[in-house]
Amino acid sequence: MFRRVDRTTTERRQLIDNTTEDEEIEIKIKECQRENGRCMVSTSSGLRIFYGDEKVSRILRRLSARRYRGNKYQEKETTKI
Repeated sequence: MFRRVDRTTTERRQLIDNTTEDEEIEIKIKECQRENGRCMVSTSSGLRIFYGDEKVSRILRRLSARRYRGNKYQEKETTKI
């Protein structure tokens, strides 16, 4: 009558969905930064309404930290290759 649910596939699917959402948010923020030189309030507020405040804030902090570090990690990877 009741079927067993494979929880690993649902958890894996949720991780994939979260990753793709994070990538979409990051792409939209970077696009706005390229056009305007910074992330506009209208863009971030629209993303916050659509994706949620916590996700957008986390991604903005991540991008800010990258800017602060100067993307040195990415530069190291290219010199290794």
